[in-house]
Amino acid sequence: MRDEELFHAEVQRFNGLLFDLIEERTRNCNNKILSDALNYIRETGGKRLRPIICLLAAEAVGGSRDKALSTAIAIELLHNATLVHDDIIDENAIRRRSLSNPARFGAKNAVLMGDLLLGFSCEMLAECGKPEVVRVVMRALSNIALGQYREFMLRLRTLDGVTEQAYMEVAELKTASAFMASAEAGAILGCGGGVELENLRSYGKNLGVAFQIQDDILDICGDPAKTGKPIGLDIKNRERTILVIHALKHASCADRAYIGDIMTGKIEAGETEIERVREILINTNSIKYAVALSKELLLNAKSNLECLEDSDAKYKLQLIADFVSMRVEDQILHMYYNES
Repeated sequence: MRDEELFHAEVQRFNGLLFDLIEERTRNCNNKILSDALNYIRETGGKRLRPIICLLAAEAVGGSRDKALSTAIAIELLHNATLVHDDIIDENAIRRRSLSNPARFGAKNAVLMGDLLLGFSCEMLAECGKPEVVRVVMRALSNIALGQYREFMLRLRTLDGVTEQAYMEVAELKTASAFMASAEAGAILGCGGGVELENLRSYGKNLGVAFQIQDDILDICGDPAKTGKPIGLDIKNRERTILVIHALKHASCADRAYIGDIMTGKIEAGETEIERVREILINTNSIKYAVALSKELLLNAKSNLECLEDSDAKYKLQLIADFVSMRVEDQILHMYYNES
């Protein structure tokens, strides 16, 4: 079986288990809003990276993935709940090539749906029977919320006050936290040792930060048919992404001033403005810089796995890092970015 088929088989296996749970929960359910929230997850799909990492981490340290299943499902429910709230905050209309949850059901209903998914996530998490795992996952939830808040606060800072370090701290909290918790929780449930837990947590951190950087890249250079989102949402939302931070250091005075006007709302970001910002990011090599940074993090993630004994689970965790690396290479518009 080819590597890509191996990974898709993992996704299909998890989806089967998740969808069975959704079917059981929504059967004869009088709570329509919860049924809508769960069916939305089933209909819109997703990469399922976090729960699969949880299952593979348990197996990679010599444990059983079955013992990690309820936690893996809890993490996927939690992730989807945070996406609902994220789309409300950012007023995103599109998610995974479909209407976002708030765009389909309304912002007020979406708030309740996100809360219900979080509640269901806690129910599933309690089934693991390990307080340490509950602590790890709930800490991740707190960190995700804190990361979202810090990201919002970055928009209010002067551009000179936004550093790459501040960006990386937000990326670790907002995005990497769920990856870290997935790997660590799986390792705990698989009865892994201290070194294994530490390295798997670092694997999740490196993978998650790289994933966020790639999201930033794809927002400005991705193929909307593959990303499922229109180009330039981060620019419209005045996000201080790693690309913008790099460009501000290397752009001409005129281009730096233009980005500043976009980021402070003096200029509204339409298609023409987004295109000009993209050209600045290309000319300052900011896209190349971000791609190189994400690749370095993914190499670090793979090196974190070296402490594990060779196994199919370890190999699949390595594959996930490889597939995340290919995520940009497969989707980026080569007319805007050339590695040569």
